[in-house]
Amino acid sequence: MSLVRPRIKLQAHTNSAMADRDVTPDDSLLKQIFTTNQPETISIFLQNWDKCVFKAEFPRDGEHRHSACVVRLEAENKNLQTFTTIASMQQIAATIIPDLVPQTLQVGKAKNAQGRMFHFSVIELVEGDLLEDVWQQISAEEQSSVVAELVKALEKLHSVRLSDKWVKEILDRMLREESDGIIKGFEQPGAFGGPHTGFLNGGPALLDSIMARRKLNKPFCTIEPIVGSQDVGIQSSFKELGSIVINKSDMDKWPGEAVLCHNDLNPRNIILRACASSGGLSKHKLVGIIDWELAGFYPASYELSLQDTYLSGANRHVSFYLLLKEHMKDLVPRSSSQIVLLQAMELIFESQQRYLIDGSNIPAHIRKRFLESSKLARDNDPYVGWTRVPQDGPFSEYSSAAIQQLEDDVVEEMIARRS
Repeated sequence: MSLVRPRIKLQAHTNSAMADRDVTPDDSLLKQIFTTNQPETISIFLQNWDKCVFKAEFPRDGEHRHSACVVRLEAENKNLQTFTTIASMQQIAATIIPDLVPQTLQVGKAKNAQGRMFHFSVIELVEGDLLEDVWQQISAEEQSSVVAELVKALEKLHSVRLSDKWVKEILDRMLREESDGIIKGFEQPGAFGGPHTGFLNGGPALLDSIMARRKLNKPFCTIEPIVGSQDVGIQSSFKELGSIVINKSDMDKWPGEAVLCHNDLNPRNIILRACASSGGLSKHKLVGIIDWELAGFYPASYELSLQDTYLSGANRHVSFYLLLKEHMKDLVPRSSSQIVLLQAMELIFESQQRYLIDGSNIPAHIRKRFLESSKLARDNDPYVGWTRVPQDGPFSEYSSAAIQQLEDDVVEEMIARRS
């Protein structure tokens, strides 16, 4: 075992006063995670009071199967029941698309020097470029090819059901020691869901979880049972956004329609690599899909709707969004149950954003400005989401500098409005 303390590099500037309280991979944690060889260098990607994600690099020699890996640390607490479940979802996906899902090398627990307990996972590092960083640099042909590869991978994921025997075997093997409660949740008839919603039993539970995820201090819409039936109505607090009624028969179909979904397909979670083509030119190809925290078993329309919520915040590349949605919508069955879930998720999310815009929420105002500047409008077809009409003419993608300027302008305007 190496006795040399690894060099620690930060990938972004942090407030020094706050950084003192952030989780850091100290010697105690590193020796428990890497029991035979210590890393030479550590680069921290994300760091706060309860979580740390970092890259560990090892000397390049024959003793190390992986010269680098990504480690995720998360402080243990009574509400943390998802860590191993996320790893199990990633393992299920890796079984179906092994060339695109990084291998989970290790999952466990370790204490830092102060005796604080952490859950950790060690994941294979996928070498390449984030789609977010190279999308505007690659040709239209490469862009189409990358999205086609991504949708082909999604199609394979959507063939997987929670009821599949091999899926249950993976979950049983990885979760049995962690919690019998999680296993029992999976095994209930009609169960679906995943780590970020919990395991759900029935369609109404999915609506409840969607509302819980969007919850604010004050209501922006309501979900109420329809008198004299088992249907439910969703009513926005904003009259112009309207309301919808969801039939019990449609909600009852959601568990049976649940397929394996990633649920966070934004440009920061997709890795490309330049590869030599037959003509000697370099072309970018899809080589990795990372960050499986939101993965689980949901109706395909659930994942399709989430793409609409990532514009501006997690996805500034409008052309990527439009191209991906154009292909993704063909993976979702055109059934009444899938349509009404798309409509429900849109109504809930847009009601939340409208409430935030009426207040002083800066991200909501940035999103509104981004959509307006990109000349995007909501299509009548819920499968399409946001779209542009041909007469709006060509538009330019936002560069990193341009999106930063947009954000700065909005913040400046908000500050001026308050003063």
